[in-house]
Amino acid sequence: MPLLRWLLAVLLLAALWLGLGMPALGFLVCLAPSREPPPAARLPFSENAGVRHCGDSERRWVGDDTGGVWHLRCVGDPATVGWAQGALVGDLTMRLEGEMMDTFTTLVPGFLARHAVLGLVGLNGRTLPRFYHPDELTEIAASVAATEATWPTWRSSVPHPTRAIQYHALHDISHYLIDNPLVRVPQIGCTAVAVRGPRAAGGGMLVGRLFDFEGGREFDVNKVVRSVRPAQGLAWLSVGWAGLAGAVTGMNEAGLWVSINAGESSGQGSVGRPIILVAREILQSCRTITEAEAILRAAPVFVSEAVLLASGREARAVVVELGPTGCDVRAMEDDRLVVTNHFLAPRWSDDPANRRRLAEGTSPRRYARAMELLDATPAHTPTTLLEVLRDRRAVGGQEVGFGNRGTINAWIGAHLVVADLSRQVVWVCEAPHGLGRAWAFGIDGPLAQTPLPAGVDRERCIQAAGPWARALRDARGLHAAGDHVGAARAAAEAATLNPDHFESHEVLALTATDPALRATQARRALALQPAYPEDRLRCERLLAGSP
Repeated sequence: MPLLRWLLAVLLLAALWLGLGMPALGFLVCLAPSREPPPAARLPFSENAGVRHCGDSERRWVGDDTGGVWHLRCVGDPATVGWAQGALVGDLTMRLEGEMMDTFTTLVPGFLARHAVLGLVGLNGRTLPRFYHPDELTEIAASVAATEATWPTWRSSVPHPTRAIQYHALHDISHYLIDNPLVRVPQIGCTAVAVRGPRAAGGGMLVGRLFDFEGGREFDVNKVVRSVRPAQGLAWLSVGWAGLAGAVTGMNEAGLWVSINAGESSGQGSVGRPIILVAREILQSCRTITEAEAILRAAPVFVSEAVLLASGREARAVVVELGPTGCDVRAMEDDRLVVTNHFLAPRWSDDPANRRRLAEGTSPRRYARAMELLDATPAHTPTTLLEVLRDRRAVGGQEVGFGNRGTINAWIGAHLVVADLSRQVVWVCEAPHGLGRAWAFGIDGPLAQTPLPAGVDRERCIQAAGPWARALRDARGLHAAGDHVGAARAAAEAATLNPDHFESHEVLALTATDPALRATQARRALALQPAYPEDRLRCERLLAGSP
């Protein structure tokens, strides 16, 4: 008996170590050393007529009282650029970080689970700084120092310098949390397109991309267009969010475009060079697609990405399908190219993870719909590319409501950008989710042009998307709590707001007391293209429970 008690005690201590001790160790070993920027970089901060200045850098609102986007112009060496970013948009960074933590709390509701995930991510990422270039570490550290010197900062058990390092690997880290049982990770849905020559009105090279990311509302509402003129290298522009030293969408002064879409392939690593820093390296150092391909092939990435490269000067585009175990390149076909979240190059045809993405994800449907829309217009303009990336219908034009993840624009986008690379003009959409007006930018900042018009769904998104999502949650929650009358009322509200979405009919079936009505609604839900296999399975179970 004493032996059994000792054995149980040892097992309990082992469990506590695994659950609390190892994550706590992760917090400790991932700590990044504080790096103070040189005095010359500590430029004064001022504001005049709504424009904030820090040396030669500035932040301004591009738009009006009804909407717009932030523009941040940074000039100088890495320390000066980093200090300017922290001083000028550090308040937006803190708001963003607070909302990300709220989102993380929603995705990982248990305290112990959050402790374990954050600690283990830290433990895994303890060598992450080794994959950053010295100039990148200098810029990030200066941004942290300026933020803390200028704005009230968000406090955490993980110090700000460490959070900033991990912040730049957020896109990559989220890849390996997708199958983690502690985390309910949102699905992905980025789409990008490119057309040239006869498919582009006036010839030339047009590209566009919708970046879906559900880190929080701030990513959409307070997106930042960043123009950088570095002390060394090419000037470039990127579209992202506050505090970002890397790039997810951008163009440089050589007319070279880069944007990233998450992919999936076997052999995923646990740590490596964040892809957003690779993208920024391309923007600052490459003039040609060939040069950019060389940087991608040499980068020790640890997740899979479909990287769209396009050049106005070369009048061509390719997608580099990159994974930790290799890469392949897919060129344009018939002067057009579509990129979603699966790989199509021969190198990946038998890859199990990529085949799973093809079988279970929404990527093939979005790809097919984008091809369909590109082919429907003989010669595209920036406005028609916006329409392609705002589309919310299924293949063939079937109406499936708003918010269906099987469509190109499911109203979860953080930014929508189109560009004429031949003219080096980029249009960036204001909120919500790429449906607002699109403001024109050149490499150095906003252009004196009338913005491209908002999408036809803008007002509906503003008025109906939030109430519909709440009605769905209420219907499921009230049904689980046994309030069948309240659940049926909420389900009816959801169907009124979004009558063509499968989930509206799914909750009508869930809350129906009449078996025949339940079967009718379940069949209707199945006909409206459930986005994922688990969505279809829920509807099929409801149908199976009906006579």
